[in-house]
Amino acid sequence: MKLINKSNFTFIVLVLILQFTAQIQAQYLTLDDAVNTALKNNPKIKQYTERSAQKKYADIEAWGNFLPKIDIVASYTHLNDPLLLDLSPIKDVIVTLQSKNQAELTNIYSLLQTGTALTTQQKAYVAQQAAIQLNSAIPSFEETFKDQDYKTATIKAVQPIFLGGKLLAAKKFASDEVEASEVEIKKTKDDVIEETTNNFLAVVLLQDVVKTRTNVLAGMKKHEAMAEKLLQQGLIANYHMLRAKVAVADAERNLFDDNNKLELAKVALRNSLGISEDADIQIKDSLVYSDYLGELNTYVTKAMDQQPILKLISLKRDAAHQKYNAERSKLLPQAGIFGMYEMYPQYLSVVEPRWAVGVQVSLNIFNGFQDYANLQNASHLEDEVKYLEADAVRNIRLLINKDYKDAANSKNRYLKTDETIKLAEENLRLNEKRFDTGLGTSLEVIDAQLSLEKNQIESKQSLYDYYKSLNALNVNAGNPEEILNIWNKVEGK
Repeated sequence: MKLINKSNFTFIVLVLILQFTAQIQAQYLTLDDAVNTALKNNPKIKQYTERSAQKKYADIEAWGNFLPKIDIVASYTHLNDPLLLDLSPIKDVIVTLQSKNQAELTNIYSLLQTGTALTTQQKAYVAQQAAIQLNSAIPSFEETFKDQDYKTATIKAVQPIFLGGKLLAAKKFASDEVEASEVEIKKTKDDVIEETTNNFLAVVLLQDVVKTRTNVLAGMKKHEAMAEKLLQQGLIANYHMLRAKVAVADAERNLFDDNNKLELAKVALRNSLGISEDADIQIKDSLVYSDYLGELNTYVTKAMDQQPILKLISLKRDAAHQKYNAERSKLLPQAGIFGMYEMYPQYLSVVEPRWAVGVQVSLNIFNGFQDYANLQNASHLEDEVKYLEADAVRNIRLLINKDYKDAANSKNRYLKTDETIKLAEENLRLNEKRFDTGLGTSLEVIDAQLSLEKNQIESKQSLYDYYKSLNALNVNAGNPEEILNIWNKVEGK
């Protein structure tokens, strides 16, 4: 097998690298690609996505308020001494009284039988013997109430029955928060689409401007070369030659400035895409006119139905209403049932139950008018959000009217420049011929070129303003993806 030497290997590697580079450069960035990349990389969207996940779990938590709360409480306790129930004094009293009674009965019996009463010593002896018998017959009156070491394990359950509508208000509020978080994600995506589209259009505009500047510079250099030939032939004055050089220098400066603007626009686009600042961006799209401006009322109707800001305010209005319901619930009675069960009955005292169930009802009578003040506060908050919603509707309508008129004005300005460009092209052609034949001046040719350049750039700027206004119009109408459909149809995709 023939081995590949080092020089051949290096050549093959270079060829492969060039082919790979060519393949990369052939991959142009479309507006769809730009928007999808921006939506994927934008950290704000990821932030609101995480917030939405939090709200969903908060909604699950609100569901839990309707379910019983069951706890197991366990403990181990060591006392300094056992808890004793000592009733010995009562026993002593009983024994004493009963022994005295026994002594008196014995005395009476002696009188009846013998006619002789017992002596004091005899009575004392009988009472003593009776006390001994009673002490042995009556059990101890001392009982251990609680052992020195004992354990408890109690299952407790509480089920709310009625809390004045507080639980339902909390659940509706949590659901509104979930929906609001999803609307915030959509609004953030709308903003990202608008920003990315505007930056993409700026790059396309400046590419077209640079192309126009390049063509003008080529025309200026062609005129400079022709002027140099005519000067050598003595057909024009040196002034015309100098004027042509100045025009070339101005065209080079303008081209340099617009190239810098183009690079800055690409930096802004890379930032919107969330890619590195040195990443290569290749865009082949160009600004081409197509009429996609619909009726004004259509955009207004869409905005009233789809605009995220209006949806957010509507959800906040409902949340304010739920806050009012929650504050009102504090003025109503609260009811619930409860139950408990002890798992170590052997450690219970005689006065402690093993299980218990019950119903609890409470109603606050007075707390310094705090509940009333909070209710009024919630009521005014609800009214405030209503006025905020009305103002937002007015501003959205105004904004859509402005965007629509801006798009219409840009469209009209572009259509009027079409005939002007044709006239400027014909004027340049005639002045170049006049100059070539020695009948015209260099200044006339340069003025004609600058006039054509000005009209071509104004035409591109009008198209850029038209599509930018269309973008803003669709974003404010709550349908930012429509600009992608418009652009794809314009580009024939």
